[in-house]
Amino acid sequence: MKGKRPLEHVKVLITRGNEGSSETGSLIENEGGVPILVPLLHFQSHEDPWEKTLHTAIHTYEWIIFTSKNGVKFFLQALKRQGIPLTLYTGKFAAVGSKTEQYCRKYGIPVSFVPENFTGDDFAAEFISKVKPSGHVLIPKGNLARNVIASELASAGVTCQEWIVYETVLPASSTLQLKRIIEKEQVDIITFTSSSTVHHFMKVMEEYALHDHIRDIPIACIGPITKNTAEQYGLHVKICPSVYTVNEMVNEMKDFISSR
Repeated sequence: MKGKRPLEHVKVLITRGNEGSSETGSLIENEGGVPILVPLLHFQSHEDPWEKTLHTAIHTYEWIIFTSKNGVKFFLQALKRQGIPLTLYTGKFAAVGSKTEQYCRKYGIPVSFVPENFTGDDFAAEFISKVKPSGHVLIPKGNLARNVIASELASAGVTCQEWIVYETVLPASSTLQLKRIIEKEQVDIITFTSSSTVHHFMKVMEEYALHDHIRDIPIACIGPITKNTAEQYGLHVKICPSVYTVNEMVNEMKDFISSR
């Protein structure tokens, strides 16, 4: 008879976008858990009028910094819309985090700098001290992404431009699905992989006055920024790995369940 697995029958709510949620779900299932997928993020392209100047502007940037896989994905889509080959850019690329770096390399983008710590706050200080940029910097990003890197670089005298290449929205179909699940108290752990997932989750909680239903549910977060956002809403973050990956979050989830 098969032994009991660490997350046996534990119902885990996965709130990240469709891309990546199945991977997280598989990790939960492998440990015996029951993944409940309710994507609270949908990413769509944002066409900024500024991109029409890319042909003449892209060569003026010394660095392009990607803070997420979506930043890379929608940056490449913008280049394609404008008929600009990636080879037209002769500067350097930086990526915040190993997953973003891997995604860059998958699409032929050579990454010259990855920080040791994967938050925007740490990135800026390390980038300035190690790279010492002297030219302009471009940051393709989402509409909800923080501006901490641009602010820190600007404070250090680096000319930096942020470029919105995608928008993050709450899928309409997920709102009622989430409402039903929380009302029926079908969740043992709630996971958040970004501040955006927290904001969208709490928007639904507030819209349907469901605060009492989530009061005692333990929260798992990836990264201190996501954790801080959740705690500002009064959520009880019990799981937050020091290494900001889904694998480590699941490992800590196992430790949390076994210690209860």
